[in-house]
Amino acid sequence: MQRRQFLATTTAAITSLAAHRAAAATTTTRPNLIFGFTKSFADLSLADSAALVEEVGWDGVDVPIREKNTHISLDRVADDLPKFIEMMKQRGKTVGIVTSDVLRITPKEEKFLRTLAACGVKHYRLGFCNYQKNDDPMKVVREMIPVFRDISAFNEELGIWGGYQNHSGPNYFGGPIWDAITAMENTNAQHLGLCFDIAHATVEGGQNWPIQYRLARPRIGAAYIKDYRWREEKGTWHRDACAFGTGLVRKAYFDSLRQNHFTGPFCQHHEYPLGTGKDRIAHYRRDLESLRKFLAPA
Repeated sequence: MQRRQFLATTTAAITSLAAHRAAAATTTTRPNLIFGFTKSFADLSLADSAALVEEVGWDGVDVPIREKNTHISLDRVADDLPKFIEMMKQRGKTVGIVTSDVLRITPKEEKFLRTLAACGVKHYRLGFCNYQKNDDPMKVVREMIPVFRDISAFNEELGIWGGYQNHSGPNYFGGPIWDAITAMENTNAQHLGLCFDIAHATVEGGQNWPIQYRLARPRIGAAYIKDYRWREEKGTWHRDACAFGTGLVRKAYFDSLRQNHFTGPFCQHHEYPLGTGKDRIAHYRRDLESLRKFLAPA
């Protein structure tokens, strides 16, 4: 009897352990969500946008709600955001990120962020900080330290996360990555981080983009995806947006994200000419398929 009990207990324990490992494996290998940034189809109604997302095959969206280049106007957010969320939910999709102008915690921003949290939106993108001509970079970094601390603390109060997007160009705070990372020190990465844009990081870093990525890696909460090429014209070099997978963004970046167990969403941006109707949808689908190939193990 004791032997049978021992065997039964041992078998149950082994079965339980195997199930636990299988569940853990399923959890760690779950595909990352892929969102579409609605800026490139903000000419559509919210209902038509939800239908387009389903037709393309994205898991959800990053929707801009800000003063300029917006999809939902700021004065309509309390009414239109819940409606859009429900439209997406009915199609099995989600509003995963909201792109905002938030870069200070004022009563206006408090109200806005409380609305996001009340709607169940847990991730948002911050606004931008720009260097002025001949600014001392460290002066700006020091000025941003208390700003990021306030934002992180308020996000923690609401149980949400805010991400700063790196851009390329001489005037963007966060373009070199080190400046934003330095200003974020001593804040909670669960509530403040980066919407890391590998295309902009590649523009700024060139062959040094892996250093940009390694600086950013502990803070990456969302991976923003697009591509570009360089074009020379009359002695001047221009950066042209292009279809994803046809430019200078390297698959090695995505391999590294996978190897480091990145679990956040990918968000596709489209800044090259897309056309309208079926042409636009064809571009979205092609870029989504290219991204999936980049995400697959080598």
